[in-house]
Amino acid sequence: MASMLLTIVVPAFNEAERLGRTLPKIFAWLATFSGGGRLLVVDDGSTDATGDAVRAQMPAHPNLDLITLSQQSGKGAAVRAGLLAASTEIVGFMDADLSTDLQHVPEAVAAIQNGADLVIGSRALGRSQTVLRQPAYRRVGARVFRELARRVGGLPNTPDSQCGFKFYRGPVAHDLFGATVIDRWMFDLEILRLARHRDYTVQQLPVEWTNDPDSRLRLTVDTLRMVRDLARIRWRFLTGRYGPPGRLA
Repeated sequence: MASMLLTIVVPAFNEAERLGRTLPKIFAWLATFSGGGRLLVVDDGSTDATGDAVRAQMPAHPNLDLITLSQQSGKGAAVRAGLLAASTEIVGFMDADLSTDLQHVPEAVAAIQNGADLVIGSRALGRSQTVLRQPAYRRVGARVFRELARRVGGLPNTPDSQCGFKFYRGPVAHDLFGATVIDRWMFDLEILRLARHRDYTVQQLPVEWTNDPDSRLRLTVDTLRMVRDLARIRWRFLTGRYGPPGRLA
């Protein structure tokens, strides 16, 4: 494993059925990746057979690993556990539904090898393609979210922070995720704001993206959590909890 270039982390909560479809696609792609790649699934306290679905694949795929959290802690917590456990030169995460096409992984790897510290998939760029759009109410919610991020979270002109496709230089991922505390949906914004605070280079990547109608986001409950977590992020910056500015990795 030490000679591998890349680790892809997939956070999963009750994803047994979906992983049955997407894991073979990831394995097929990894088989073509010349740098050598590892797949790490983080089971976020699932109550279905997610862990069993992954373990069933492990004998045939020695580059597959599984981390199991004792209880559901949130996507941010699952991503953090996976990226902090990774030891390769480049690490990143993708959603279990593969809504962002795997074809963009080599582009993200190349961007990091050419000097970027973080590469984030963005559906907002002109060259991005959306195969299946979100319903209208979700698009309205996204605009509201961006305004909340600006006003409450203190993030100016936030890019498409919620696209589940982000890759990092390994030491940068360890620095950022080792210093952050948000466990649920707002972890992406905390990471991006801290990356700016640390003066890391963030590169946006146009992606082909397909909406999955089986979203785990609950607009009523999760919106309140988002506002709370955005306020927490802002307060932690105001009180110096993230340390002085400047690069650490």
